[in-house]
Amino acid sequence: MDITNDSDQNEDILKPRALHRTTSVFLRNLSPVVTKSELETIFKRFPGFIRLSIADPLPERRWFRRGWVTFDRNVNIKDMCWNLSSVRLRECELGAIVNRDLSKRIRSVNGITNHRQVARNDMKICANIINNFDKRSGLWQSEGEETASENTYGLVSRNPVLHNITDFLIEEASAEEEELLGENAACEPEDSTEKDLLLLKALDKMILYLRIVHSVDFYNHSEYVNEDEMPNRCGIMHARCAPPSNPPTQQEINDYNHNFQTKANYLTISTPAEISEKELLQLGAKNEEEEIEKFVTSNTQEISKVKWLCPLSGKKFKGPEFVRKHIFNKHIDKLDDVKKEVKCFNNYLRDPKRPQLPEHPGNSKQARKDVNDAPQSYPPAANPYQMSGYPPYGGAGFGRGMYGYSRPPARGGFRGSGRPIIHYRDLDAPKEPEENFI
Repeated sequence: MDITNDSDQNEDILKPRALHRTTSVFLRNLSPVVTKSELETIFKRFPGFIRLSIADPLPERRWFRRGWVTFDRNVNIKDMCWNLSSVRLRECELGAIVNRDLSKRIRSVNGITNHRQVARNDMKICANIINNFDKRSGLWQSEGEETASENTYGLVSRNPVLHNITDFLIEEASAEEEELLGENAACEPEDSTEKDLLLLKALDKMILYLRIVHSVDFYNHSEYVNEDEMPNRCGIMHARCAPPSNPPTQQEINDYNHNFQTKANYLTISTPAEISEKELLQLGAKNEEEEIEKFVTSNTQEISKVKWLCPLSGKKFKGPEFVRKHIFNKHIDKLDDVKKEVKCFNNYLRDPKRPQLPEHPGNSKQARKDVNDAPQSYPPAANPYQMSGYPPYGGAGFGRGMYGYSRPPARGGFRGSGRPIIHYRDLDAPKEPEENFI
């Protein structure tokens, strides 16, 4: 008979870990040339390393990036940060500091969101956002999904969260009863508390689906990009607070719905489609075969009529066709590098988020069109011998259009001008000889 102690068995059982409880280090300065694999190689040496997240480069900070390193909760994060402060990578300090825990995970929004009209409007916006992100991620899609969404205004989806939401979006009114009894007829108001609770319950499911699946905080109308790699997954969420003590006016409801629709509009817009081949060629895309041919031609040097040199290896051949054959047989790695460069450059052109200089407002097509279409107007002719509608002699570059300064007079003044030239001199000085005859 095997007799064991219950306390020993309980000690062997592993307790569940709180995976959402982590500690992290914030990296302020990451050079653009530092790769993620290099950083992971460094941080894997430290105990308790979980994951690494790197933000997009910032143009205003010379394309430097920021990073977050996540560790287990039981790690001494201050000692870890002190050890990382002396680490230099590519002659650049990482700028490691301790990342504080979230001060407030659940944040409240305006209590007007509990109103029936606001909740119904939020449900419409939320359904459009879910359809957009499901389509972007390829979730709950079928072959005839586009045709069905066009015929049903985008409210039909295979997503179970969106089932039967049209029951809450359709408004109901006792129009016939009010018409027969009169608008001012005394009748008991309809108790809609139960319907409002069902509406808010269905809306909460949609909001939680967006927050957990697509990392979209609905009431904050924002998408948390790369949240899966950040220290806190689903860390922040905005929720409704208690209804206000005073019922909101219709103007306040309309203003809130309009402002919320404006802020959340970018979440309902689908991502731009891939750039076409024609536009890609206009941007200067490279052809793989042409680039390989250029590479072979640049590495085929003629020494004499019967001697050709391959600078990659320093060997000499009797003809260019032998150099070409030599490159394709002995320098395959160089050709692979050319192919990688072509692929990388074309992918850069296809990326809508590629770093690029902003277009000047005056260089846009619409601005140029407005300038060309606007008729040029001139002031009426002051000289009776000048035809109206034409610029005055000397061009329109002077006068009031030249920052308020007039056209500089020619040396000696204009002929026939009645205004004498004023000489600025000391008033107590004796008169000049020519002034005695005036």
